[in-house]
Parts: sequence; structure tokens; C-alpha cells
Amino acid sequence: MTFLSIDRLSYRYPAGINALRSVTLSIEKGSSVAILGSNGAGKSTLLDILLGYTSSTSVFLYGKPLSEYGRKELGRLIALVPQKEQFSFAYTLLDYTLFGRAPYLSPMGSPTSTDSLIAYEALAKVGLGGFENRSITALSGGEQQLLLIARAIAQESEILLLDEPTSSLDPANRKRILTLLKQLHAEGKTLIFTTHDANFAYELSSDIALLKGGMLLGYGKKEEVVKSELLTTLYDTQLTVTEIDGRTIIY
Repeated sequence: MTFLSIDRLSYRYPAGINALRSVTLSIEKGSSVAILGSNGAGKSTLLDILLGYTSSTSVFLYGKPLSEYGRKELGRLIALVPQKEQFSFAYTLLDYTLFGRAPYLSPMGSPTSTDSLIAYEALAKVGLGGFENRSITALSGGEQQLLLIARAIAQESEILLLDEPTSSLDPANRKRILTLLKQLHAEGKTLIFTTHDANFAYELSSDIALLKGGMLLGYGKKEEVVKSELLTTLYDTQLTVTEIDGRTIIY
């Protein structure tokens, strides 16, 4: 049985704009899939549908339509790491990470000691251990992104969806996030992430989907998909794929 499948998915916004057009993907459990494309390609719309935020009968998880899963059940299977989040209150890092435990709590239930332990471990995993009582308002941009990942780790889902996980980070924090995501993938998490950075996509992914104007331009193992001609068509600008000291570089 295919783990996660998208079958001829199309989506049109109420204003009449076609965001996705007959997109078909088959995603294996434990893979790391980059959704690569320029701004407006339909990447974020696809993530919204995979999260169940936008209803569709074209997405199947374990052979069951995503629309048939309850919110709590889906929350135990799929977690989101958004590109950015507006922090409205001065939560501590621990309290914020505990939001990831929501799918396991009753409607009026409070986190248990087990939930707190899971949150502590998630913060330690991303390098924020020892700062559990710090206010989220005191975090740098890179630390905020680490906190968003910690919350998703605490959710203990099988799939992590990440929307442009390094788009606003400096090179040092980009490397830090990349190293962490590689570790999570090595531990068995299925990663599905959007990006317009072809080099980041190649570094982290096992498979790459090229999305242009809501249509799938190519999909497969990264070594098969990342070609100069395809990337040039994807971005409407000349891109070259080359090898330098055994490393694939796109420029």
C-alpha cells in the first residue's frame, strides 16, 4: 500500500485562479520530498491540502482519503512547521512546545508529566534545552525556527510538512536547520518541504517534485530530476547543475 498518494489533484481558488492542475505524486514512507518551484507555483496550496486545511478527495494516506480522518487523528500523523508564526503572547518555550501535544489531549485536558517530558526532549533535540522558561519573544529568527520544529517533534507525527524552512535565515542558521532535518529524516521521519532554493532541496531531499504554474514539471529521485534543462524551464532563467569535489552544485 502506498503511504501517501496524490491522485490528479486540481484546485481552483474562489477568484477563479488555478492553483494546482492534475498533480499526481506517490510518496514513500521515510522519504524526504522537496516541492521545488518559484513563488506562486502552488507549493503552499499543496501543503494546505496535505494538512487538511483545504478539503480534497484526491489525497490518500494509508489508502484512506485524507478527508475521512478526524482532526486529532490527522494531528497524530501530520505536523506542520510553518515558514513563520506570529507570536501573540509571551509564552515560555516549554508552554509553546506543549501545543504539539494537543492531538493527544481531551478537549478540556491539561498536559501530563509525560507530555512535559516529551516537550523537554523536543527542545533538547533542537538545541534549546535549558531555555525552557525563556520567553519566545526573546528568541532570534533562527531560534524561532528551531522552536517551531520542536513543537512539531513533540507532536510525534509520522510526517513533517515544512514551508520554506530556511527562507529567512542566515547561512549559519540555515546549516543548523539543515543538519537537524537530516537527523530527523535519518531517524525515520517522512519530510515534505517547499522551497525555491534548488541547492537546499538537493542537500536535504531523496526525491524532488518540480512545480510550475500549478503543474508538475517532473518528479522522481533527485539525481534524475535535477537537470540543467528542467531547472531552467522551472525558473525561466539559465541554471546549471555541476559537480565540484563530489558535491552537486546548482548555479
